[in-house]
Amino acid sequence: MTFQQKFMIITAMAVVIAGLVLRRRSVAMPSSVFLKSRFGGGVATWLTVVAAALLVVGIVSHTVLRHVVQIAPLLAALGLLLRRPAWGVSAAAPLLAFWFLIMCAIWLFLLGVARIVTGTFTPAEITLTVIIGAASLLGLGTAYRRGTTIPIVARLGTVTAFAVLQFAAMWLSFQPFVARR
Repeated sequence: MTFQQKFMIITAMAVVIAGLVLRRRSVAMPSSVFLKSRFGGGVATWLTVVAAALLVVGIVSHTVLRHVVQIAPLLAALGLLLRRPAWGVSAAAPLLAFWFLIMCAIWLFLLGVARIVTGTFTPAEITLTVIIGAASLLGLGTAYRRGTTIPIVARLGTVTAFAVLQFAAMWLSFQPFVARR
């Protein structure tokens, strides 16, 4: 199976996970929670942690440009969270699911269980996979608790669009003109 096929499957799985996470409609909140939820609350925090940890991976592995390209969809979702929180949560969910699945694939490789991804990982990179995986899972949990108010068709469209955007960013980051810089 090729690299692209593996990442297509991971992307499809991320869409399914995000769809399950976002099936819950938003519930009424007390006014004290309004400001936090208005800006995506914890979802933005966990998305930021994932993006920052990925940048640190880029620094540690000397692949900063590759990782900047990979976090571009996360930055777009953060921007959407600031402007339209309900849409931003729908954009963040597939990205968090995608990165959680990528971290699971790395852990399965490191444990010798599966070769979905391969490579050599320094102790710092392994630690960062734990941070990224935990932040992704916590972000998905926060998105589930928060729910969303946008219609189901728009929700699924946003989830799919951001999953495809993340797949495209991953594909682009492995192209020679990005990967070798």
